[in-house]
Amino acid sequence: MLGQNLSRATTQCVRAASQPRTMATAAAAAGVNPFHFISSTEKGIKIAARDDGAPTTSLQLVIRAGSRYETAPGLAHALQQFTWKNTERRSALRVQRESELLGAKIGSTLSHEHIVLKAQFLRQDLPYFVEAMGDVLTSTRFQHHIFHEETLPTIKHEIQRHLANPSEVAFEKALSVAFHKGLGNPKYSFTPGYVTPGALSDYSQLAFNKSNIALVASGAAHSDLSKWTQELLGGVKDGAKLTSPAAKYYGGQTRLSSTHGNSFVIAFPGTAGSPNFKAEYKVLAHLLGGETAVKWNTGFSLLSRAVSNLPGVTAVANHASFSDAGLLYITVNGPGALLEQAGQEVVKALNEAANVSAEQVKKAIAQAKFDVLAEVEDRSIGLEQVGQSLLLNGTAPQADAIVKALDAVTLDTVKKTVATILGGKATFTAVGDLHALPYAEEIGLKV
Repeated sequence: MLGQNLSRATTQCVRAASQPRTMATAAAAAGVNPFHFISSTEKGIKIAARDDGAPTTSLQLVIRAGSRYETAPGLAHALQQFTWKNTERRSALRVQRESELLGAKIGSTLSHEHIVLKAQFLRQDLPYFVEAMGDVLTSTRFQHHIFHEETLPTIKHEIQRHLANPSEVAFEKALSVAFHKGLGNPKYSFTPGYVTPGALSDYSQLAFNKSNIALVASGAAHSDLSKWTQELLGGVKDGAKLTSPAAKYYGGQTRLSSTHGNSFVIAFPGTAGSPNFKAEYKVLAHLLGGETAVKWNTGFSLLSRAVSNLPGVTAVANHASFSDAGLLYITVNGPGALLEQAGQEVVKALNEAANVSAEQVKKAIAQAKFDVLAEVEDRSIGLEQVGQSLLLNGTAPQADAIVKALDAVTLDTVKKTVATILGGKATFTAVGDLHALPYAEEIGLKV
């Protein structure tokens, strides 16, 4: 039964699986860096692959079709939910059962800039999943009954889940306040009348073309990915790339009532991703910190110390990079009665970052390097950033180059970065009990 159902490409790769493989040994003998991406363009499609010789592969199709580019609110979210549904060649049930028979996992995610199709599988099954992703691009059937019975209920459930998480809501609102339209478009949105099967089909016609996709594999030879891209993605059409207003930082504040908890976000302009990545922002996020690497310990970062005496309060710094902008942000959660004091302590910690020691910067650089290399080792994450870079300029960011950039960060660079962000407008968003939550001015922010 399996032999009857699987495609020609899968049958070929199953035959190949019977041949012995010593990829890791061969790569080591050849002096190949298993974390180095090789990129190229095959029949108009940008691809990148790295081969660490492992028996499994992670494959991601990065599509420039996130909420930043949608032509009406909610289309990107709905289109992401329509991936891996019925196509002209395969039903959703068939794809699911064949994936299970191959021992694989499939799914999709949505970000502000991309829809990402994901698959993890045994490396000999690469052609099957390249072909299946191609089917999604070329022949998805936007059927009314699937939309109303499956897609729409899932969309509404995800929106409710999102609204029940005040930290997520505060971050989404921070992006909206910071960048307004385009990059600030809400990721989760549903407005009746805008999202219909016909509108989804139209949006997919704009998004699903060679100018908007990048195929990234970890745990596969570039030659194999190149071969199967040429053979199995020939049906993907040419087309214009989706565009969005260039990101412009505005800053400001907003507040939203919620009964699901209390959270606020303090944010500042950050750095874009590769190839325009500035390593000092990642170092600064680790310098501020907020999370401990040792169990039963609050940690010694600036933010950890700032809220250590406030029971139930957490303050964690992060950085989000996009194609042409970034956001350095701090998320503060806890009891509403303590959050005004927490905000004041966090702002004090921000100002203290302008007077840190060389030893503190050195520690933050080490933590940033560890995070980068740990993400490289975990082949299920980080591939979207590779696809983003491919879509921008056809090149893949390399871990060794990022580590080198982090090593080049100095105490003086960090202090100048802190001075720059504190001298500009902040973004402040509060979600929860608005009677208890502070305004930006009450905690010492300029918005």
